[in-house]
Amino acid sequence: MIRDTAIQQSVRSPEGVELRFRTAAASERLVALALDLALVGVLMFVAGLLLTLLSGLGGLMLVFFVVRHGYFIWCETRGYGSTPGKRRLHLRVIRADGGPLTTEILLARNLTREVELFLPLMLLLNPDALFGEHHGVVRIVASAWILLLLFFPLTNPLRLRIGDLLAGTRVVVSPPAALMRDLADSKSTPSAPSRAAEFQFTAAQLTVYGEHELTVLEDVLRKANTPDAQRTLRAVTKSICGRIGWADPAAIGERHERFLRAFYTAQREHLEQQLLLGRRRLRKQDQAARKP
Repeated sequence: MIRDTAIQQSVRSPEGVELRFRTAAASERLVALALDLALVGVLMFVAGLLLTLLSGLGGLMLVFFVVRHGYFIWCETRGYGSTPGKRRLHLRVIRADGGPLTTEILLARNLTREVELFLPLMLLLNPDALFGEHHGVVRIVASAWILLLLFFPLTNPLRLRIGDLLAGTRVVVSPPAALMRDLADSKSTPSAPSRAAEFQFTAAQLTVYGEHELTVLEDVLRKANTPDAQRTLRAVTKSICGRIGWADPAAIGERHERFLRAFYTAQREHLEQQLLLGRRRLRKQDQAARKP
């Protein structure tokens, strides 16, 4: 298995907060891809069987194309940059500029997989179907070019493939954090009730942010014990206070982490309540509630 040294990279969120992630190793991405391809194979088999039973073999290649690409696009869109394979390895896709993932970005990222992965697989499994009557130098040069696309992630330290370069994305390690569930559970820590009484937020203040910003805040709190965390916590507190119109930011003093934990808990409860009512807010840019 390929071994990679841990490479850290910084991503600046839309709030101006610098977040640090460990770059996913080539071996981690390979295992996650293998798990996803196994699921894709099952889905293609089922889809092909149903199509054959219903209408014969017509359109089979189109169905296979939609399944193998639609799987990755749908999973990463619905799973905040994660597929089942990536989730198993605690990986997820993020934007290099820290912004939210959009369908357009994920389309650009995943459609290139046709020439990065599936074309090389066809070359290895059935080269005659790919090259036809071409032999000699043409076949050698084309094979070298196709294999270069396949092994391109090994040529750069961030393990970027062509799709990542085109879409401006990165694949990073996002370890699970039970801390966030504990934050929202008032029974998880004795100091939670006093913290809730210490910082109170109005309904108007809790409608400013959405799920994306809550995820960013989750990453910040997860790294609260890392070096330089206080500077990050201070910057995030200042940004949130300015955005929600907090009356007296100076009164928070050095209690940045306590303030952010209290805001996270209140914000999460508010979004969950709105979701139960059929209203979903994905980002602070959303001006109107969205139906799920």
